[in-house]
Amino acid sequence: RRFVNSAARYPAFVGSWGCGKTMCGIFRGMGLSETFDNNLGLIVRKKFTDLRDSTLKDFERYTGLAVKKDAKEVRLSNGSVIMFRHLEELSGLQNVNLGWFMVEQAEEFETAEQFDLLRGRLRREESRVRQGMIIANTCGHNWVWNRWKKQKLEDYELIEATIEDNRQHL
Repeated sequence: RRFVNSAARYPAFVGSWGCGKTMCGIFRGMGLSETFDNNLGLIVRKKFTDLRDSTLKDFERYTGLAVKKDAKEVRLSNGSVIMFRHLEELSGLQNVNLGWFMVEQAEEFETAEQFDLLRGRLRREESRVRQGMIIANTCGHNWVWNRWKKQKLEDYELIEATIEDNRQHL
């Protein structure tokens, strides 16, 4: 609940498998896309196969919406669009103005380079709330740990969970 309702510009949901991280990230992104007409959201995963085999299937299961496979996007009735991309496609986002983004399995990315690229794209006028979210498994002292746990930067909020925290949903 804390992650889904976070007012931080950069909320992170970090924990072990089975905590509901993907479900919460999709729920938050859908909320931003439904609340603000003509919003543009982006869900990113490092590898195309993981995006295709896991993230897209989870999105369709949780929302009941079908992702257009050729365009890798969903269009909502209010004009909002949610795009799905993998690492190698991020360089083509130079002229995109996002209202929100979510990096799924952020620990798969070796550095914060892609996250920082997306932070620079958070400037969609149609969205009064602009957020860059990450969901991640715990993975030692990587860039996620450094930004959200060690440095505790302004506008960053860390929500951590264990399997036991969501036991009733597993």
